[in-house]
Parts: sequence; structure tokens; C-alpha cells
Amino acid sequence: MTDARVTGLATLPNGTYDVPERDLAGEVLLEAIDDAGCTLSDVDGLYMPKPRPWTDQGFFTTLLEHQFGLELAESVETYTGGTSGGHAFQHAVGDVRDGSVERAVVLAVERNSTIETDDYLEYILSIFDREFQSPAGPTIPGVYAMSLQRYRYEYDVDREDIASVVVKNRENAAANPDALFDDPVTETDVLESRVVADPLRLYECPAPCDGAAAIVITRGDVADDHDGTGDGVRVGGTGAHHPSSHLLGVRGRSLAAFPAIAGAAERALGDADLGVAELDVLEPYTPFPHTEAMLTEELGLFEHGEGAAACARGQTATDGAIPVSPSGGCIGRGHPPMVTPLLNYAAAVRQIRGESPVVDDVGTVLTTSEHGHIDGVTATVFGGDA
Repeated sequence: MTDARVTGLATLPNGTYDVPERDLAGEVLLEAIDDAGCTLSDVDGLYMPKPRPWTDQGFFTTLLEHQFGLELAESVETYTGGTSGGHAFQHAVGDVRDGSVERAVVLAVERNSTIETDDYLEYILSIFDREFQSPAGPTIPGVYAMSLQRYRYEYDVDREDIASVVVKNRENAAANPDALFDDPVTETDVLESRVVADPLRLYECPAPCDGAAAIVITRGDVADDHDGTGDGVRVGGTGAHHPSSHLLGVRGRSLAAFPAIAGAAERALGDADLGVAELDVLEPYTPFPHTEAMLTEELGLFEHGEGAAACARGQTATDGAIPVSPSGGCIGRGHPPMVTPLLNYAAAVRQIRGESPVVDDVGTVLTTSEHGHIDGVTATVFGGDA
């Protein structure tokens, strides 16, 4: 089995766009191909998260195949909520590794600006248990507010420490040209912003936005045949895990525990033949501040209940012991959920390439994607030795 390497990528700045999804997709596709130093005719696999239900265009991959004259061995659309991009990427990596595809493009596009708030809330209700949960009118921030309350109750976590995660990520985002936010905030700003779902405040919630990204994955034994960035960045390991849970429905565990994180990371690190201590950076899909803190705990970097305090002490800052979300993460960068996993991967690759403005000498990065209430997780390691 050969290596899979990222040889090209492209991202659009998160924000609001008034052009169709197909135009955004085409822009990042062509830019990623150019970055990889290959041509459209070299691509034999196209993978993407299925665009959201409010996207006008259906059969999106086949549209792109016709529009750009692609002749493919594999054409895949996945839909598993926030992990859609993660599963699409891992599917592509698997096909490249086993030789069924030589050069794959993973692409994601999303326009949240095209759906009205009421329609979006109706969509959100549809993903909860229709019989037992939806009638109560739950929201995604509402579910995460419950886990924050439980987390603070079980571990006596300081509210200011939770807010420090937002402060860090907004500061990191200010150095990211693709980020939605470029202005810093203070803990006071965070805690005095309006309540969205008690105790979560506005600045602690990710901002839905439009975005697009594309990544070229090339078989390792042919990666040096292009004119792009050397032989690319190795995809060291992949893994996924989904315990028996669905949003508010959990079995035998607290809302303050996210076993999917450890399960997926264990598989990815095992695939990469690395330990947690060998990671240089984390770029996780953590839409709320307490989930970033809890992720570091689930990985064993800090004791349970200590992740937020570690952030407040600077241990997860860009110059800390283990930088977390140097790109700004969902909170600072903005959050188009179908695209967010690819934004994490792009950040990891750029960090290893030496293109990050905030972290240096990066050799290994662990990234994640998640869906629901961190019900399912994919973990992907970039870098490391073959």
C-alpha cells in the first residue's frame, strides 16, 4: 500500500458570497489543481460532502465532471453532517492508498447565506429524534449549552477559563487571511455578549458563513511527478469512531464525555504509528469553547476539567506546549460546516509546509471533524515518517 500525499490545495475566505455554489467550487478546484502542478486530466477521483439541502443544484459531483471534462474512476458524495467532509477525505485517502485512484480531488462548498433563519431552524429540528426530542424545540447551541453546564458541574470549571478559549482563537484568527473575524476580544467581551443558550454567549458560538475549499491527494509514488510543492505532505493516519449516541440521546455516559474523540484519535495515531506526545499542533473541529478544552482532555493532554485552565495559562497558545487551533478554529475562522473539515486539513498542510504565520517547525498535526453533539468523529494525522 502506497502513501497518500496532499500536493495541492485552495481555500476561499469565509464570508458571504452572491454567486452560485458551482462558481465557488470551480474556483477552488482550479486553484488547487494549479497548486498541485497537475492538470484536470490527471484527476481520476472526485470526493465531496453532499451540499446542504437548500443548495439549488443537485448531483453536484456529476455537474462538475461535465463542466470540467473530468473522466473519473471514483465519484463520491457523502452526507453525515459535520463529518461529511472528513469522511469524503478519508474515503479519498483510502482509494489513493490502495491504488484504485492515482490523483483525487476532495472539494467542499457551502452557502449558509441563502437560507432564512426560520427555515434553518426547521432543518435543525429534523436532525433530532423527531418523536422524542424535536417536539421540545432543541437547537444545536442548546445541546452544547447543556454539556457546558454538565462539564462545569462535574469538574468545577471556571467560567472565565472557558472564555479564554474564545480569546485565544479570535487572536489566532486575526493572523489568518481566510478567517471571518480579524478583531480580538477580551474575556469581558465574551462574557458580556448576549446569551444565546444559557450559559453560552454569542461570542462563544460559531458564525455560520459561506466558504469553499479543495484539496488534491496524490499517490506517493507519483507525487514527485508534478511541479507543485515538492512531493507533498503525507497523510499519516486516519480514523473514525461513533459511539451509541444521537445528540441528546446517550447511553451509559455523561454529557460531559465525548468518547468519539479518543476512539477516532486512537485509530488515526495508530495508523500513523505516532503517540499523542509526538504531535506538534492540533486543528480540531470544535464549534464551542468548552468542546476544545474537552478534546484536549479526551486526548490525554490534560486531566479532565483542566483543559480550559490550561488554555488560560497559555499552554494551547501558538507559542505554548501544544498549539490548538492556530488557524482560529470554528469560533475565530467562521464555520461553514461542510467545509470546516477541509479548512482544518488545509491549515495543517500549510503549517507543515512552513506557510503558517503563527507556528513554526511543524512536523505533525492532528485534525478532527465531528457531527451532532460530537456523536461521531473523524481524526486525520498529517506528517510523520512513512
